Amino acid sequence: MPTPGYGALRMRTVLLAFAQILLALPSSAQDKFDHDRNWVTNGDFEAVEGKKLKRAGGIIYATGWDSPTKKSADLFSEGASVESMVSSPKNFAGEQTALSGTNYAGVRWWSYQNKEARSYLQTKLVKPMKKDSLYCVRYYTNLGDLSKYATAEQGVYIGKQKIEKEDEASLSYEVKVPNLRTKVYDDMFSWQGVCGAYQAEGFEQYIVIGNFTPNEKTTNVKTKRPRGETRQQVFSAYYYIDNVEVYPIKNRGECTCEQLDKAESEYIYSRKGTINPSLKPVDKVDQQVFYFKRFQRSFDTSMESWLNDMVGSMKADEAFKVKLVGHMDATEMERTRVRPDLLLLAKERAEAVKAALVEAGIDAARISVDSKAGDVPADDAGTDLAMSKNRRVEVEIVK
Repeated sequence: MPTPGYGALRMRTVLLAFAQILLALPSSAQDKFDHDRNWVTNGDFEAVEGKKLKRAGGIIYATGWDSPTKKSADLFSEGASVESMVSSPKNFAGEQTALSGTNYAGVRWWSYQNKEARSYLQTKLVKPMKKDSLYCVRYYTNLGDLSKYATAEQGVYIGKQKIEKEDEASLSYEVKVPNLRTKVYDDMFSWQGVCGAYQAEGFEQYIVIGNFTPNEKTTNVKTKRPRGETRQQVFSAYYYIDNVEVYPIKNRGECTCEQLDKAESEYIYSRKGTINPSLKPVDKVDQQVFYFKRFQRSFDTSMESWLNDMVGSMKADEAFKVKLVGHMDATEMERTRVRPDLLLLAKERAEAVKAALVEAGIDAARISVDSKAGDVPADDAGTDLAMSKNRRVEVEIVK
């Protein structure tokens, strides 16, 4: 989890480097979001009309978008002031940079005892769907840092008529995409894909993104507030939304996203044995390695004992400094082609370990960070066990 200083660092790093990163991406990264093939106008929420954003409920300023109920969805932008609370990356719901561009939308999926009204996103496709034709429907979502809950009930309703309700009541339409809603979207750090193939009945031209399940039947879990986030959590599940797409496909296999991908591993490497207690503090630290789950940015609680050992050694001998070097596995590196948010993953892992050390009382001036690409494996066997060794932060001594 992030600790004090993490948000500011993430902001500086991403804002300074993100444009150059996107330009440097291979053309295959466009598979993630292609304006030319997309039937959704302004699917990345970059086209904005009207005055500068000043408050919540601003989705009406995003060209082509509105809300089907009286509870308006939100629009966030780097162009909005921090005081407006709808800025990016930091805003009233948490902190996140856009998946592409500088803007994204926000919706409330669920709230405790239904005390806060849900919100929805609605848009008209550029043309009606053809009967029996297949379409890929996809968007990316990220749980707001200040959400006390996360849900699995995310989906898209597809219809022929525009929905216009005169109150803030929740909608109860049949979700068309995805077919199965079993995954709880609880990631506060990465953009996660939600998608599915849809066979048209004919002449559908509107999509609505939201939770259409009754409150009492909505799967939900409690979440932990990220380290370093001091603001109060809210009793709801609030999500950011970006890069909405609908486009024709020839077969269902052409429509993929992280929800349908089985590559994500919860397996984290656990080193056996202990470091020789007779070693000098500096030599003990030199042997430390911290491991991560696949796609994980935050410091894992299973590494706490190793962290405590390192903290004890660094406090016992304050004459040396360390450099933390983050690494990725081959699957994570390959995935950066379609998920640019993963390009900084190795560096963010090193930053997470640094933040944990600083929180434990180690002077930040004694710690520097670096990162390597996924082509420097600790084990190149290609098995799950081998790859778990590669998702790591190594410690180097700087004297």
